Parts: sequence; structure tokens; C-alpha cells
Amino acid sequence: MSRELKPDFERYLKTLHCEEPDRVPQGDWHVDQRPKEAFMGRPIKTLQDQVDFWYTAGYDYMTASSGILEPVRAPEGMTTKGEGVHTEYGDKVSREWAHTHEGVLTSWEKFDKYKWPTIDDLDLSNWDVYDKILPKGMKAILLLGKIYTPAWMYMGAETFFNALETDEELVVAIINKIGNIQFQTFLRVTEHPCVGAVLNPDDIAFNTGLLVHPKYLRKYLFPWYKKMGKICREKGIGFIFHSDGDCTEVMEDLIDCGFHAFNPIQPNAMNIVEVKKKWGKKLCLIGNINLDSTLTLGTPEDVRAEVYERIRTIGPGGGYMVSSSNSITDYVPPENMKALLDATYEFGKYPIELEEGGVKGKFWTSQSKVRKTETTKVETGLDVDTYVDALIANDIQKAIAKMQKDIDGGSAPQDVVSMGLIPAITIVGEKFQNGQIYIPEMMIAARAMSTTLEHFKEKLAGKGETKKLGTVVIGTVHGDLHDIGKNLVTMILKGQGFEVEDLGVSVSAAKFVQAVSDKKPEILAMSALLTTTMTEMKITIEGLKAAGLRRQVKVIVGGAPVTPAFAEQIGADGTAYDAPGAAKLCKDLLK
Repeated sequence: MSRELKPDFERYLKTLHCEEPDRVPQGDWHVDQRPKEAFMGRPIKTLQDQVDFWYTAGYDYMTASSGILEPVRAPEGMTTKGEGVHTEYGDKVSREWAHTHEGVLTSWEKFDKYKWPTIDDLDLSNWDVYDKILPKGMKAILLLGKIYTPAWMYMGAETFFNALETDEELVVAIINKIGNIQFQTFLRVTEHPCVGAVLNPDDIAFNTGLLVHPKYLRKYLFPWYKKMGKICREKGIGFIFHSDGDCTEVMEDLIDCGFHAFNPIQPNAMNIVEVKKKWGKKLCLIGNINLDSTLTLGTPEDVRAEVYERIRTIGPGGGYMVSSSNSITDYVPPENMKALLDATYEFGKYPIELEEGGVKGKFWTSQSKVRKTETTKVETGLDVDTYVDALIANDIQKAIAKMQKDIDGGSAPQDVVSMGLIPAITIVGEKFQNGQIYIPEMMIAARAMSTTLEHFKEKLAGKGETKKLGTVVIGTVHGDLHDIGKNLVTMILKGQGFEVEDLGVSVSAAKFVQAVSDKKPEILAMSALLTTTMTEMKITIEGLKAAGLRRQVKVIVGGAPVTPAFAEQIGADGTAYDAPGAAKLCKDLLK
């Protein structure tokens, strides 16, 4: 349908303040180049071209990056280039992934020698242009560079998580260095009259919770946002926070920082209906149209149905903007992007009086995980709690001493493992699932267990090899270089008695099939973090069928975009939300 090309940023601001405007605004913070060009039917090369897209698409604003440690690019040395992935536009685009192991700043020496970018290195002339060329009623939203994310990218994710426990001062120094760079950039750019809002895209969570304990965010990250939030409120400009994952634990903190809005309320991580009930009067909600399902795998009718449902349930009372649950990527079909824009305009007029089921189509309903509140009580005859405490505290000597004491007390080494260490790491996993501990503690506990077992390797071998639960072949699928989750699953599986053959990252379907043929595992585990690479899971399963191997192995799949419905659709035997859940699933499949 045709849209009236009349931007009104006051509509956007009114919605940010949780009030009802004349209609529900569009709220996307980023649109990739190919969708822009497909929508416009021509190349997007100049600043005027960028403005033309946002205007023609019906937005009340345009977005532009600061140009320093920004959300869509990273400094040299912080990423690894991977193979191109197919888009909906008949080509491939290159992808980059942050280092997950060791980055460029892993010591004080490297920190002191590093040449940091500064505000004076920036060419901010584009903001002068936007001041002059934005149409009447339209404003620019500054996409400020990240603070938390570059910190772990600079160190490498695993190094960063470990350093929070072993060298916290270095982590703080890096965060504060980045925070000051972003704050100075924020001050400089918000002097421009074209700026109507600031958006901070800084992923602090994953599907089931925060990446690190909230105490670190409260001590080192949120103070920077509070400084910016105070200034935004004084200037009368909007202040928006973007993070994927489940941010429930810090929603009140985000409000205290002065944010007007939260984006994107990832639908497989947070239930937007519950979020609206709890925080909808204090925080504008932007997003929740499922990128990983509806926008990429659905039809235009499905997109219309989902937009209709979100406006029907979340729109009344104001404080809601429609957008993708991440961004408009180059693997979103152009017809689905158009359906998103058209449906928002068609159904979003106030007052919202939409009937349930008014538009036919498949739409996503929340599948966010409900956390348990208690851990399993284990009675094995051994003091499992001591092992739990030692593993979480990374007190390897305590774990070794405890295991030696149990052996000296008459328990066989294998029994100490099966009745002491394995129940302990299982409880640690439950604590992680319950939100009692976080990724750093989970990784440390898994490594501590591995080191403890290595210490007793000869005794375990001398008394007859410890019984293995089974063999698991694991890997990240072709075209995807993410491996933090896969590595965590591997460590937990090994700790619980599985033999694991880790094929690494960007594993082809043929390599998975060959490994199943050669290793004859009970379970094949595949991971993907991108919607575009999820299809490799189906290709692998089809390859197993063609090779006559499918009935010989159980297949589990996981990763941020993977859902139970997708797992069932491709013929997998199961999926799990997190690493401890994957380990439990492996055990259950062997019963």
C-alpha cells in the first residue's frame, strides 16, 4: 500500500515517552545496503541517497554511525574474515567474526603500546551535511559505537571472560578507555541540530540471560550510559539501548541509566507481552518481529500477521515501535521487508482497535525459556557440594585434595568421578541455567574439572579406563565461525564422561558425514549462530540419509536462531537453549 511521505520526529519522541502518537512508528536501527538498494531500485552511494531511502521507506528519521568503534565495523585485528554467505539478492557477502580466543589486547604491555583511535581522527563532515539536507520533520539517530562489546573483542571473548576473574583491572582499563572515546564522540556529534536521538547497540546478553554477572555491568558499563542519559534528557533527545538476548535482569538498571527505549526484545529470549506488563510505562519497546523466523523464512502474509499481532497486543497505550528483532539484514527477502513497512503503516493507526485473528498467516509466539529456581539435590555418598564450590572458585588444589581424600577413604577413582565430579559439574550447569552463575564461571568450572581429571589421569587409567557415556562429534556448520557455545558444550560433555571429537568451525556437511562414518558416534552435535548458516544443518542431515547413516546416530542442533520447531522441521532429534541443556539432552538421548 502507498504510504504518506511525511516524516514527523515528534511522533517518534512521543512514542519514546510511552505515549500514544497518531500511529505506531517504524523503529529499525539498521538496514543493510542490499535491502536499501532493492527497495529504491537503484544504488545507494551518497549521503543524499541514504536520506532518500529512509524518507521513501516512511521512517521519521535516518540512522548514521559515529565512525569510531562503531556497531557495524571493528578495528583491524579484532576480527576474522569468513567465507561469504548467500543473500536474498543472488550474491554472497563477506562476513567477519570477532576473535573468540585471543585478541589484540591480552596484557598490560599490549594495552600500553596500543594506538587508540581518538575523536580527532574522525571525519564528522557527514553530520554537517545531514544538518542541511534532512527533510522537514526528519531527524538523525546517532548509532554510537559500543563499549562492552569492543572490550571483549579487543581481548578475545574467552580471554575477556577469564580476565574478569583473573585480571579485572585490565578489563576495567580497556572498558574505561573505550567508554571515554565513545563519550567524547557522543558529546561532539550531539552538538549537531540534526541529531534527535542516540542509540547504543551493545549486546550484553544471549538467549537465556546476561553474558556476565550484572555487578560488572553496574560497576563499569552503566556509569558511562548514565552520563550520556543525563545529557540526552537535558537536551531533549531520545536515548535508546539495543541488545540481543534476555536482558530481564538489568531492565531496571537500563531505566535508571536514562534510556527511553529498549530494542529489540528478541522473541526467543524475552516475552514482549510480559516485558510490556512490567516495564511498558517506563520504557518504550521497539522490535520483536522475528528476524530468525518470520522475516527470513516466512512469507509476506506471515510478516503482515506478525506485525498485526504485535500492534494489536503491544500497541495500545503507546510506547511501541515495530521493527525487526535485530536489524534488516541482506538475507531478508525484499518482499518481506516491504510487507513489514506496509503492515506497520496499515495497522498502526491510533486508537488501536484490532480484532484477534484479523490477518491470516503464521506468526511467532514467544518461546523464551522459563528458568528453574533450584538446583537438583544429589545424594551420592560423597560431599558433592565441596566439589561444586571448588570448581566454581577455580580452586583446583581444593578439588584435587578433595578427590585424593575420597580415594584415600576407599572410593575407587572412577567412582569419585562418577559420584563426585560429574554430579558437581551437572549442578554447576544448573546454576548457569538458573542465572546463579554466568559464562565466565561456567567456563572456569569446566576447565577446573578438566585439570583435576588430568591430575588423576594415571590413577584412572591404572584402575581400568573410566567408562565413557558415549561419543559425540561436534562442530559449527559451514560458513559460520562462532564457537564459544560449541566449546562450552565440548568442555561440559567431556567433564560428564563423553568422548568428544571436535571438528572445529565452518565444517562442511561432507566432513560431518565422513566423521560419523569414521568415528561411529552415538551423537552428532551441530551449532550455528546465523540464520543463513542454519540451512547447513538440514543439508548435513540429508547427507547422512544419503550415506545410509542417519539411523545410526542421534542429531542435536543448537545456536541463537535455532528453535525446537526448526529442529523438528529438519529432522533433528532435539535442540537445547544452552550448553548444560545440550549435555543433558545428550544423556537423555542415550537412555
